[in-house]
Amino acid sequence: MSISNDIIIEYTWDRDTFLNASYSAYRYEMRHSPKRFIGWIFIVLTQFSVVGAMQKDAIGLLIISTILTTYWYFFRWSIRKFILSKSFDMLENANHKFKITVNRERLLIDEISSSWSDIREIVSLEDGFLIYYKESFIFFPSKAFKSIEDKNRFSLLAKEMVVKYKKEL
Repeated sequence: MSISNDIIIEYTWDRDTFLNASYSAYRYEMRHSPKRFIGWIFIVLTQFSVVGAMQKDAIGLLIISTILTTYWYFFRWSIRKFILSKSFDMLENANHKFKITVNRERLLIDEISSSWSDIREIVSLEDGFLIYYKESFIFFPSKAFKSIEDKNRFSLLAKEMVVKYKKEL
């Protein structure tokens, strides 16, 4: 098949897709942001607090440090997921069925045409694509493509049409 043929992407913007998109964007952006160092500093300080509290018999500091460390390693995404799930219900496009047609000339998202030049960056992930469009992003989950061939065709077209294309593992 020629790469100039239209690629059809269809999916429902349901809660699972929303959470997957949010998690993928969070992971990608944190991996490539100086903000990640704040998290590392938080972890180091909290763990040093645990050690210091144990040496000085500071039970209060030990309890607080233990709670913070437990939150960081075990509950951070669960709490974020809960908050995101609650906010999903307030979205105007919750449970919307998207139909996207992609070709060399444009991306047609629910009858709204966008130019490839409007896209700042595309990130290929195992579970889909993050398309950074103007000031926000759009997520195309892998399951939205009719076939692996369509997903690969989209990837090849995106590499050709967008200056900033990345593949994340």
